[in-house]
Order: sequence, then C-alpha cells, then structure tokens
Amino acid sequence: MKRLIITNGDAAADLMRQARINGEILCWRDILHEGPVPMTETLEELSAIRVNFLIEDGWGDPEEITRSFAERDAIMEQLSDYADITLWFEHDLYDQLQVLQVLDFLSRRPALHSRVSLIQAGNFIARETPSRLKMHLKLKKPVSELQYALAQGAWTAFRRASPDHWAAFLRYDTSALPFLRPAILRHLEEFPAPVTGLTRTETFILEMIYTGNCTPVAIFHLFEENEEAAFMGDWSFWRILDSLAVGAAPLVTGFQLRGFSPSFDEEERAAYMNSELKLTGLGSTALHGKKDAIPFRRLDRWMGGTHLTNQSCWRWDAGARMLSRPNGRGY
Repeated sequence: MKRLIITNGDAAADLMRQARINGEILCWRDILHEGPVPMTETLEELSAIRVNFLIEDGWGDPEEITRSFAERDAIMEQLSDYADITLWFEHDLYDQLQVLQVLDFLSRRPALHSRVSLIQAGNFIARETPSRLKMHLKLKKPVSELQYALAQGAWTAFRRASPDHWAAFLRYDTSALPFLRPAILRHLEEFPAPVTGLTRTETFILEMIYTGNCTPVAIFHLFEENEEAAFMGDWSFWRILDSLAVGAAPLVTGFQLRGFSPSFDEEERAAYMNSELKLTGLGSTALHGKKDAIPFRRLDRWMGGTHLTNQSCWRWDAGARMLSRPNGRGY
C-alpha cells in the first residue's frame, strides 16, 4: 500500500525518516505569508506566481525552486496512486497556510477523501526526538467534510484582494482546525498599525533597539523567544530588519553592511550580525506613536492576495481587533 506524507519542509522530513515512519514524504516548501498569493484557477497557475516571486526575491537557486514546485505539483496530480495520504503539519502561521492550501486542493477531489488524514501537531516537528515524533501518530484523524469546507473558505479569503474576508473568519467557529484562529491573528498583526504604521515584528525590533538589545543576532533570538508559535525564518526576519534601514528617512541606523545576503562569507556575516543598531529620530517617534511611519517609507508588500502600497494601505488594530480600510474607515 503506497503511503504519502505531506509536511512542511526538509527538517521535518529528515526526522520522520530517522524515526522510520513509513511513507513517501512530500515537502511543501513555500513561505505563503510572504509575497503574492492571489486568486488563480489552478495550482499550477499559483505555483508559477510563487516560483517567480521566490526567484526574484532571491530565496534560492532558480533551477532548484522551479524543479521543486514542478515535482510537488506533479505528485499532487497523481494522488490517486496512494492508498493513504497523511497531512502532517504544525501549529504556526507558516504551516497553517500550507494546511489551508493542501486541504483546499483536496476538497475539490472527493474521490480521495476517504484516504486522507490529518495530524495537527502542537509542537514543532523538527524539535522532537524520533521516539517522541512517533507519538504524533496518535493524533492522526480522517479529515472531515467540515474541515475541508473551513479550509476552502479560509484559503479563498486569504487570497482575496482585500483582507476583510480573512479577518471575518475571526467571528466564525474555526475549532475544526484548532490552530487556524491564532494563525489568522498573527498574520493580521503583520499589517501596519493605525497610528504608528508599524507591524508587530517591526515594533518589536524597534523596542529591542530602544531598550539596548541592538545587534541583529540578539534581536532575532529574542524575537523567536517571544513568539507564541514561531513561524518566521531568519531570512524573512533579516529582510524586515533591513527594510527599516533603507530610504531617505530610515528608522534604524548602524549597519556595518547594508542588506543581508545569503552569499555573505563568514566575515561579512559576522559584521552584519554584530552591527550596533540605533533608532533614528523617525524610528523613535514612530515607536512612541508620535508619527506615522508609512508616509516616510515605500510600501510595496503582498499579504496573501492583498497588495499593500502607500496608496492602498490596510491597517490592523491589534487591540480592537479591527481592520482599517485604505480610506481610514474601520471594518
């Protein structure tokens, strides 16, 4: 009986192999909380958009990225070859978006439903020991029609051009996918705030520099420690940190090398990581809510299907749990 396990990445897959868990393993290598994830008719159309984004943004070797997505999508079109399909994902935002995409794909193939199960892990897979990882198998349950419907609706909402449908899911019962609600909240917190124009991650970075934790490496470790469910890799974090130091009116200064690069040699990496960062005047006033940072920055960022620009800037009030439209009206 051919078995397939679909999981979040290579570290998880390696541990599953160490634990001698039976089945072919398919890694879903996509950071869906970054870059465009617009509405498309097919998986292949979306994959083309994602491949183009990942290549242009320097996330890896272009040939490797292209090949990986092509192989992944080919397997997804051949799922009828497998008698048992297990989706094995974690609780963080990175994984929950992948769960939505995979379940949405499967929701349109009812002939496969009796073969599909889901493991929703509350711990990080790659941090388990092989023996503890095997205990996750006790969590394996058939995917219900309610879970398919919920995932389909949430995945559609995530990809819409406006995020109000995505935020609206906070008013629904999402307990069938128990980690979806906190993932939605965490994603919305990466929209700019109403007063400061800063995201949760940007605010944390400025707070750490203000309180004296001023090197990139120290800030990143503290960031991971303070995340309820860490979802962001170091490359993603460095890009956000770097964005605070660019433009005519930066919020942060002090980098020995401007802009992290995966091609850094050991000396360059050390210089970047150990830079002594400081807040600029704008950084300090934005952090303390005395100035909106957005007019001083070039905003060009995708949040699912929503394209944030200076002219079209949705904002999220974390305290009130409310979106503000680009015209300033609440939702």
